[in-house]
Amino acid sequence: IAKWAGLLAGLVVCAWLVGMFIMMSLHQDDGEHHLAHLPIPLSSIRGRNFTHTLHHKKHTNNLPKHYMQLSPPTTTKKDSPPWSWPIIHIVSTRFMQGQGSLINLARSRLKLLEVVCLPSLMQQTIFDHATQSEVYQHTKWEEEVNHLNEHHHSFKRVVDPLFLWIIKVDPNMDQTILDELNAVLEPVKQFTLVVGSNTNYGIGIKPGGWRDGQAGQNILDAYDNGQVFFPGGDDDANTHQKMIRRAHDAREDRVVVETRLDADDAVNVDYIAALQMSALRTLVEPTVSGYNDTTGEEDSEANQQSKEEKKEMQTAKWLYWCPHAHVQWNPSSSTDGGSNESPGMLQVYQMPMTCVTAGLSLGFAVGTTEEDVPRYEHSKIYWEIAVNHNNKGNNDKNNTTGDDTEERRNRDKHDCGLYPSENCAVFVKDPMIAAFRSRAVTSAGMHNIEAQGAPSRETPQKYKERAAKLWEHSIRRQFGIETSRAKEAADFMLENHLGTVRDNLRGQCTHGHSCKMSSLEKLQMTIDILEEEVGGVDLYAAVSTKE
Repeated sequence: IAKWAGLLAGLVVCAWLVGMFIMMSLHQDDGEHHLAHLPIPLSSIRGRNFTHTLHHKKHTNNLPKHYMQLSPPTTTKKDSPPWSWPIIHIVSTRFMQGQGSLINLARSRLKLLEVVCLPSLMQQTIFDHATQSEVYQHTKWEEEVNHLNEHHHSFKRVVDPLFLWIIKVDPNMDQTILDELNAVLEPVKQFTLVVGSNTNYGIGIKPGGWRDGQAGQNILDAYDNGQVFFPGGDDDANTHQKMIRRAHDAREDRVVVETRLDADDAVNVDYIAALQMSALRTLVEPTVSGYNDTTGEEDSEANQQSKEEKKEMQTAKWLYWCPHAHVQWNPSSSTDGGSNESPGMLQVYQMPMTCVTAGLSLGFAVGTTEEDVPRYEHSKIYWEIAVNHNNKGNNDKNNTTGDDTEERRNRDKHDCGLYPSENCAVFVKDPMIAAFRSRAVTSAGMHNIEAQGAPSRETPQKYKERAAKLWEHSIRRQFGIETSRAKEAADFMLENHLGTVRDNLRGQCTHGHSCKMSSLEKLQMTIDILEEEVGGVDLYAAVSTKE
């Protein structure tokens, strides 16, 4: 009896310990579990653990519990820094840098960010399981992604964002505006940061970005200085700081894609998926990605041929993407009591040999440095790379010295590894209309903005009809922009028009912003008309502030 009693007591104790362990596991909060519960399907990719084996504890000590990572896009390192995806994708937006005290301009730009920029990123199809499967189709990651999507309800996993949205603002931004901005961004806080910094990296004339560490270090320094304004809360801030650290540490071991997007612009909801699909197929060696777009049995003739062709497939060291066509919106509001419900005129543009800033992107293959990439103003990128320096053949494939430093010094920077090298700067044609640009009095360049006082509606009838069809059938579907919200933004800017124009004039010549005389003159004329007198604001006094 004593023997059976002891055995029973032991079983009871074991059952109690198991129950306590389960309860502790269920209630344990390591500060990062909420990443797996997003209002959009960003991290619904959970399931069987495909985490890449990490060989050194230095990378695993700070990882959140249930962290998920696909295989990295390199086979050269045994110790791969953790990042969930083969791509680190950074979307960079500037908001009121150097203009933090211009309240009227800030509110108008914030309204455009809320109505135009935010929904286009929040509704990217890359968040959908079907699109993720399409992006990773025919690669070594296809099975991993499909299995995780099929079993996303089985286990909770912590996964890094498919892209990071970094918004740079003036470090001395007015607190009221900053609070309003943070409230607008709450639905996307899982992949968004607001950083107080007037220093920009990424696509531009000068080298410097995520790949060389400057962009990531700038954000980490901002954390140290208390200049990361969103998301707030100790748990959210700590989680995102660790996430940025992972992206920073993994920058040389992943494909890096940087996308530029102004706060009043948008990209097509399919755009991020299109970029990442192109990057996986163009910037990763097929022998590494396992890319194979043939179908059929493993021993089919097509598959056997594709294995042989993999070695001959061209792989880019870097690549520029430009929207092929874009929609331009001139916000305007009815001046007759609101009888016209259109938010303003829309026109579709396709600019030959010119990359617009909205959606302009640059990708780096593993092993490519910032110095390897040619840099130009956005308007010159396609011309210089695809036309002026077009190389129709591989000029150094069989002419290697074995000295990597010498190779880099002698190589034509316009040679990305694709031939003809016009393929090194490409227009994104799917989606066909890739970007949406707001051209309002909030715009720094004031392109196509006429000094007419309040926004005008005197446009030909045929253009009005075309715009109406675009608002009705295309804009919401392609960019996530609601027509009613666009009308709301247009009305808001009309009510705030004079204050916005005054602020824009003051902000034109601040550090980091253009000081075009044509823009200044248009703004001055607008103020004069609105105030019905000449000299509302001293134009040349504003110009002198640039000193």
